[in-house]
Amino acid sequence: MRLRKDITSWGLLMTSLGAMIGSGWLFGALYAAQIAGPASIFSWIIGGFLLIIIGLNFAELSTALPLAGGISRYTHITHGSLVSFTVTWLAWLPCVATAPTEAQAILEYSAHYLPWTIYSSLEEHVLTLEGWGCAIVLIFLFSVINLYAIKAVIRFNNLITYWKLFIPVIVIVWIFCSHFEIGNFTDYNGFAPFGIQNILWAIPAAGIIFSYLGFRECISMAGETKNPKRAVPLALIGSVIICTVLYVSLQIILIGALTPDMLSEGWSKLSVSIHTGPLASIAIGLGIFWLAKLIYIDALISPAGTAVIYTATTARLNYGISANKYLPEFMMHLTKKGVPLKSIIVNFFVGILLLVPLPTWQKLVAFQSTAIVLSYGLGPVCLIVLRRCAPDLKRPFVLPGSMFISMITFYICTLIAFWTGWNTMRQVGFAIIFGLLLMLGYRLCSSRGKTYPLKLTPYYWFILYVAGITLFSCLGSFGGGLDLLPFGWDFVVLAIFSVIIFKMAIHSASPEEEIKKNIYSDPEYIEYMKTH
Repeated sequence: MRLRKDITSWGLLMTSLGAMIGSGWLFGALYAAQIAGPASIFSWIIGGFLLIIIGLNFAELSTALPLAGGISRYTHITHGSLVSFTVTWLAWLPCVATAPTEAQAILEYSAHYLPWTIYSSLEEHVLTLEGWGCAIVLIFLFSVINLYAIKAVIRFNNLITYWKLFIPVIVIVWIFCSHFEIGNFTDYNGFAPFGIQNILWAIPAAGIIFSYLGFRECISMAGETKNPKRAVPLALIGSVIICTVLYVSLQIILIGALTPDMLSEGWSKLSVSIHTGPLASIAIGLGIFWLAKLIYIDALISPAGTAVIYTATTARLNYGISANKYLPEFMMHLTKKGVPLKSIIVNFFVGILLLVPLPTWQKLVAFQSTAIVLSYGLGPVCLIVLRRCAPDLKRPFVLPGSMFISMITFYICTLIAFWTGWNTMRQVGFAIIFGLLLMLGYRLCSSRGKTYPLKLTPYYWFILYVAGITLFSCLGSFGGGLDLLPFGWDFVVLAIFSVIIFKMAIHSASPEEEIKKNIYSDPEYIEYMKTH
């Protein structure tokens, strides 16, 4: 049983849009304004531009090798077990955490009507025991929807995505026509009250990168697409452009709609109720009660749609993990409808466990953004290695200036991870160590350790890469750093560091013969070539 190729170009675009428009539009604008003030508009523009550059690398990779599991399969082909597993772990953990994150977002907005689901503790909104139970039910429902085959999931998502696009547009137009103070952009300590540094810090810390990350979902589903040559580039680039316009417009509207009492203590203490919901709170303050109710309804639908798509694509990532022999093969089991049922079940229980720490939405999405962006950094490395070792590979989409753009992309991923700051980067470091221990434990307890030996030597560059970013984050001026690496000079230091690691990563790839064998003996790739 193989994954079906049921997804059209339009369906893939709607998949990425559906994954991108979730809780980010409900919370991101507020947190960005608190961090960067009116200049947060540029945070969204810069974030969207950076994601497009990253997406261009994956447009070539995912059309040349449309394999379920995306980045986990590419790194396995080019760099072997340890690098591939670490990257897969970094991609999988935040993705499986998305359903719980969206469930928590739903409950935070629902607390306006169901106050018993949330309580405030140390300025954080935490789930009560009853709220925890409601979150489990929501995650369960997200999983059940995915059991009706991927084609039905895509149809379900298409319907919701139209709604998810329509509601923010209504909010933008109506609030703009009701109340818009142009003076808010300059009257409170200027347009950029916290400088360029906070404009950049807001990109990962305010959930901006998290809000854009849904673009990668079309990569995970490339193996189930009818025409990946056309569909994948369209979905990657088109979804980011559409959402950039949408998010920038929402940020402008939020800033212009604020009243003087909300800004009485400055941008960092912007007093818009998160418990009531930032946008809903503004609508209520302006007396537009019907719009507030519409936002509350959307606060159920938009996060739910995103969670459903992530539940589907994360199960495909599990499929890739098993295909690479990192975890038991039962993860590859498909139902008669082509659904990876056991992967969905595993992710359901892992999602429940991730509710236990009960982090805030903002801290959780910062962690997710950092981990996934680090995994994205391996995309340009794989692209250059495959250009060198598999030049005859059919490439429906060819990235122009590949060496330069790939190196820039690697540098961008390094910068975004660095901008999250020491407090987040050290948590990612601990997560990597835990993941490696998990895989090594599985290998030691199974016979696969003999069949697929671990090669430690090619892994040294990745250890240096993660250790280096962690060290620079500790020395830097973002998110709890010691401020020993001044802002401005950190760009130079990280540029040099990125170039060195990028070159090391390329030269530490598997031998050319092994790479070609991994590609041309892959059953999924063989099946793809038969039909294309």
